[in-house]
Amino acid sequence: MYRLVPALTLSALALLAAAPAMAADYPDGFRMGYPEDYDNYQPLGFEAGLRYWYSWGQQKADFGNGELNSNDRASIVEAHLRIDDYSTQSYVKGLAGYSAVINGDYQIGGAAGGPIESGRVAYAGADLGWSPFGWAPAGNGIYGFVGYQYWNDSPEMGRGPFVVSLDGAGNPNAFNSAVNNLDINALRLGLAGRMDFGMFDVTAEVAAIPYAWMSGTLGTGSIAPFNYGGINYYQASSTNISGFGYGAMGELMVGFKPVENMAIRAGGRAWYVGGNLDYTYDAVSTAGHQGFIGKSWVSAFRYGLLAEMTYKF
Repeated sequence: MYRLVPALTLSALALLAAAPAMAADYPDGFRMGYPEDYDNYQPLGFEAGLRYWYSWGQQKADFGNGELNSNDRASIVEAHLRIDDYSTQSYVKGLAGYSAVINGDYQIGGAAGGPIESGRVAYAGADLGWSPFGWAPAGNGIYGFVGYQYWNDSPEMGRGPFVVSLDGAGNPNAFNSAVNNLDINALRLGLAGRMDFGMFDVTAEVAAIPYAWMSGTLGTGSIAPFNYGGINYYQASSTNISGFGYGAMGELMVGFKPVENMAIRAGGRAWYVGGNLDYTYDAVSTAGHQGFIGKSWVSAFRYGLLAEMTYKF
């Protein structure tokens, strides 16, 4: 019995001496849940860059003076920023763009068409995405996202005149006009994906727009003089539109990385929103002013080629 105590004591001391070496190897069995370079792991990733969007645009509407159809080409400069939180498999992304050049043509009903030589396309928005499939290294993976997009699509299509006042005989003697302006505030719900193949990568997203508030002024939406209740009326305000719409957005880009952390990408993008909107205007007659309201399908479609340069840090 007395010999057993020293033996156990020596055994315990040997185990204690070996414990640090065993502990050093112990965590290896737990590394599979972390990136290989977990010692240098960064919880956040940032990517910022500039884009050029050469786009083709179309607008359609139907009013009292016939159906409006416009076609334009716009060069748009865009800035964007994406922040990835690798610890939660999520990201936030923002973008803003503004047109530099717009040109094209439009036609209303059977009348002779006119040129589009100015106007603007402007937009800004943000998305919040999350991947339910676990850790996404460097932002790669498939994400569901929700976002908001403001989009102003306003190529200049001339000014439809309206009457300001009548003379004593009931004839127009003063006119005014308004420019074209279409605002869209859209909710985006969709899927986004990013795959990295070393020197190359692919990014894509598709979004449904279940709700969009569309509003503005169609300067070309003039209402021809009409008879109502035996009295001749003349449009006395711009044609204003408002109502709910819906649509979809999508884009696909392929990237090449000539140096570390920098990427050059090219691809395409398409946006569409439309809705059966109210259009309202005032009309004037010898009996005074009166408001009128109607319904018209109004849509905006813009698609084209994208090129971007980004830097990751």
